[in-house]
Amino acid sequence: MIDIVEILTHWYAGRSQHELAASLGVDRKTLRKYTAPAIAAGWEPG
Repeated sequence: MIDIVEILTHWYAGRSQHELAASLGVDRKTLRKYTAPAIAAGWEPG
């Protein structure tokens, strides 16, 4: 099961999608699926 909070925590810390995909074992498209709503809400990584 994918931990969405973990994805968003690492993304918000500024890690790249490639790094996240490799370390969490998920596809980059899956990462975009969960980070897109955060971006739309005005969140920015970094």
